[in-house]
Amino acid sequence: MRNAIIRFCAIVALLGFGNEIRAVRSGGHLFLLNDSISPDENNGKVIEEYDSIRAAHALKENAVVYASKDTLDLWRLSCSPYISVQQYLKGTLPGVYVQETTGEPGSIQNMLIRGLSSPVFSKGDMSSAQPVVYLNGIPLLTNDAFVYGIKSTEVNPIGTATNILSGLNLDNVESIEVIKDAARLAKLGPLAANGAILVNMKDGYYGGSNMFVRANGGIAIPPSDVKMTNAANDYAFRMRFTDYCTTKEQRAAYLNKMPAWIQDVRDMNFFGEPGWADDYYSMSPLYNFSASMGSGGSFSNYIFMLGYTGNNGVADETKFNKLTANFALNMKLMEQLGVSCLINLSRISRDGNRNLRDRYAEIEYLPDLTTPLSPVTSIYRSYLDVYEEYKKNDNLNNLLNGYLGVNYNWRGLYVDTRLMLDYNTNVRHVFWPMDLMESVNYVSNYSGYNRRLIWQSSADYKFDFWKSHFFKVGLQEIIMKSVQHYNYTQGYDGDDDTKPTTSGGGFKQTKRYVDKMQNNMVSTLFSIDYRYRNLLDAQLVLRADGSSNVQKDSRWLFTPAASVSLNLKDLLLKDIKQLSDLAIRGSWARIGRYQDNNRFAAGPQYTGEELTGIGQPVMSSYYGYATIARPYNTAWVGYGLGWPYSDKWNIGLNTSFFNKRLSLDIEYYNNTDCDLITTIPVNEEFGYKYRYANGMKVRNSGVEMTLSGKPFENTKGFSWDASFSLAYNKNELLQLPENLKELVIGNRKLKVGHAIDQFWLYQNEGIYASDAEVPVHNGKKLTMGAIAFAKNDPKWKDQNNDNQINENDKILKGHSLPPVTGSLVNNFRLGQFDLGINLFFALGHDAINYRSSQRYNFLALENTPSLEGLREIFFWQSTYDKDDYPLYNQMSGLTPYRAEQDLFLEKLSYLKLRSVTLGYTLPIRKKAYKGGGKKKVVSKNKLENIYFYVTGNNLLTLTSFSGDDPELIDMDGYYRGYGQPLSRSVIVGMKFNF
Repeated sequence: MRNAIIRFCAIVALLGFGNEIRAVRSGGHLFLLNDSISPDENNGKVIEEYDSIRAAHALKENAVVYASKDTLDLWRLSCSPYISVQQYLKGTLPGVYVQETTGEPGSIQNMLIRGLSSPVFSKGDMSSAQPVVYLNGIPLLTNDAFVYGIKSTEVNPIGTATNILSGLNLDNVESIEVIKDAARLAKLGPLAANGAILVNMKDGYYGGSNMFVRANGGIAIPPSDVKMTNAANDYAFRMRFTDYCTTKEQRAAYLNKMPAWIQDVRDMNFFGEPGWADDYYSMSPLYNFSASMGSGGSFSNYIFMLGYTGNNGVADETKFNKLTANFALNMKLMEQLGVSCLINLSRISRDGNRNLRDRYAEIEYLPDLTTPLSPVTSIYRSYLDVYEEYKKNDNLNNLLNGYLGVNYNWRGLYVDTRLMLDYNTNVRHVFWPMDLMESVNYVSNYSGYNRRLIWQSSADYKFDFWKSHFFKVGLQEIIMKSVQHYNYTQGYDGDDDTKPTTSGGGFKQTKRYVDKMQNNMVSTLFSIDYRYRNLLDAQLVLRADGSSNVQKDSRWLFTPAASVSLNLKDLLLKDIKQLSDLAIRGSWARIGRYQDNNRFAAGPQYTGEELTGIGQPVMSSYYGYATIARPYNTAWVGYGLGWPYSDKWNIGLNTSFFNKRLSLDIEYYNNTDCDLITTIPVNEEFGYKYRYANGMKVRNSGVEMTLSGKPFENTKGFSWDASFSLAYNKNELLQLPENLKELVIGNRKLKVGHAIDQFWLYQNEGIYASDAEVPVHNGKKLTMGAIAFAKNDPKWKDQNNDNQINENDKILKGHSLPPVTGSLVNNFRLGQFDLGINLFFALGHDAINYRSSQRYNFLALENTPSLEGLREIFFWQSTYDKDDYPLYNQMSGLTPYRAEQDLFLEKLSYLKLRSVTLGYTLPIRKKAYKGGGKKKVVSKNKLENIYFYVTGNNLLTLTSFSGDDPELIDMDGYYRGYGQPLSRSVIVGMKFNF
């Protein structure tokens, strides 16, 4: 009677989703049926045993199994000094593209799955296109796009600008899986509209060794071929442009426009021996230590994990440090009732770069930019001394994730509920002394947090008919509350550099910002899974989501999904022994797109960019500021904005041959994102330039292929396994709001029928060698605005033959994202030695070489007070930039070296040898002693195999790109030369269990 009451109360109280403590023992190892086994702790034989047990148990329990090929080889990846989820995924799986724009450790990195779902006009737009990352079922919350909305430029967000996904201890991750299948994404809901990444920490002890240790250390190697320059190099370069000066007066006018620092060759501050690179670049340490300890059995088990990572950059003394701790506990209170919990803690500190651009963009203050930093060693060191004397630049992030769950399992009914928390803080304190800012010092304090609280519950019931038809019916309910908040204070012109606080520094001008973004979402999901023997799997998912970030009349969205897979091998080709597997699968889903901005739900409002009177952008406001904020430079939010959604479908073929020694997987996908919200122009008589509207539609389609095999397989001799992946993606703009055919926003143009990642450029056809070459129509020369073209001006094509060069003559050309990506991975083993080689490539994309444009456009930039005219210390470096551009007339009012022309468009295709790992397994044998006339093994020595390895990273790049590295491209496809090198590195390490 007591047990029956407990069962009844558990069913009434619990509706949930979670990991049931179900274990299967094999060969002395205890496995959770929902988890994979890490190669760190188990050999290949154990893994094969586990896979067969899991498959058999899944069939017995009437579960529908969808095999996934998109999992990572964590054993190999952990041998490299990677610190973020993005770095683990780069160049590893088809359809996943990671944009690592700088080698500065811990900095923000972009990641896309199966292309770009919406146009990117800003860094905030790119943050909204990222896939969601789940940590043991907890959807992680990263910084919202509003951190880019305060500053007048998007150089960096306010706050630490740290990659939150670098805060995980990847040594304690058991598996990482990328979800791209439409039906599986539908079960995850709107958060997964851009794809999903499932990161599973070790959530308990399931047998084998109960202690695992990994330690490694190494060095990051700076560039070895830095060719430093001084003002003499610049002077020689500029003098090349005197050829177009036909008279002494023109030459004198040109020379007079040169800055003072380049005119006096006797000034040793700029014409002296350059030596800045010795203080800017340095060999840096890389180190990592992690350990885990677990114990228990099927009724109660735990695991405790610690880790510490240091990863320093090779430039500008950039540093990254991370301390992590994890704890997981599972218990069965009775045979049917269990509880589980997980706690993940991280603390991150990061020292960023010392770029002038980053500092001036943060403080929004432009000093005299006519004199750059000196390349001479002594002068540069004196600058660094001033920088470090009073400078304070603290960046700290704290992360807390975890859950508490209760589950109940009885006669095919599985019920579970769990409370999940994701919380991270973002604290930054900055102080710049007077000597760095022309006697005006600066302080800022930023304190922010991201918090997500989720109650997630579900009930599943499994049953079968005639031992051939298996069903699972599921019901799930999710309530999620997400809050993102910050306080930001700036102070200028304090009294004393020794008092770097707004409370005691006597700062004469202060600005304070407070913002809070929140979203409440409720979701209900009903699913039916069906399996007929091992021949057919089918699934139907019905989901409804309601979000507070959508306007009230469109707050709820119903989205269905379905999938089916067919085992053709057992159905039709069972007698073909060479064929091991042949299955076809397909799925379709509609998924609502998560809205991370609550401005659209608030109804009619403005965003005033000139609220303070000094061009300072502010967040959206409808608290009475409308009358004083005109004119409005951004968009009006009106009524009628609904849920954007994504229609996805895919069909794939999985095959394997010769006892699974050769496998081929091919999949075609088609993702169409509909009713996207964008700005469209309106008449400026209304007081603003744009308004927001639904109606944009973007399609991404493509093919992904993975070919893997084991040409040689001998456990005692030579073994070789290889994997080749290839992905092709094409995006296309299908529709704009209100049936518009094209839309111009900033320096980008969207046109229906074209890709959304194309550049909008003038077509350059050379140079006018004489005035006679300039086209003349009706007695008038070709003009741009009121300026007529002349000798030594650029020859831009007049596309519409109207004798005017303007925006109507720009064309869409190139792609900022690679249409083709892929990788080649080879693993060799001979005895106790193994060798892993990882190559990856990206083909068909382009970049604007903005750094070259700046170099050639020196005269215009130096006479315009803006961040574009800055000369950083690393600009005193001779690179492999193209040097064969035409020499245009620098005095021309046409801005001949503007970046928006295909003169600076370069191909970015590249092939990289990302890593090479050589390892050796040292077997530790237990000692045998005689006892009772027989030898016996004493079990006190529990130390198992020790694995030693040495890894080289980023060893070789093959590309035709003229810049430093084809990966160091900003999110808009512009190469600005600011990305720190993706350094070569060598590390040695060891792993062992006991």
